[in-house]
Amino acid sequence: MAGKIYVVYASLTGNTRKVAKAIAEAVGGTPVDVRREPLPKAQPGDMIFVGDGVYWGRPSRPLRRALRSWALPKGIKAAVFGTFGGKPRQIEALARILTEKGAQVVDKFSCRGRDWFLLGLLGRGRPSAEDLKAAREFARRVVR
Repeated sequence: MAGKIYVVYASLTGNTRKVAKAIAEAVGGTPVDVRREPLPKAQPGDMIFVGDGVYWGRPSRPLRRALRSWALPKGIKAAVFGTFGGKPRQIEALARILTEKGAQVVDKFSCRGRDWFLLGLLGRGRPSAEDLKAAREFARRVVR
């Protein structure tokens, strides 16, 4: 991989942050929390991972806004990831937004996260060590 690797994410509960950090560590990427940091200036040849949780069936407002304003080079390679309590509906929405911006979405990953909507009763202990291992394997596969 010749360019830089960015792991851009939003995490309202901390679930997706854990996965983002595992991905960044696995591939030497730079994690970027859109709620706290500006988006990087991506160049042709860079790789972007974009992730979020699912909130009322879609990605969070902070990530949707950030992606819509992000100037991406045509054909940049992207992968999407996320955590979910019920169903990973945000994954396809993220892929669609990136594709509309001219990115080439090459892979997708999701795992269960602790569902804080139901007071943390579902998905306790998730994402688990196994989930994070799978996220690291996903990231390595994508950059190969």
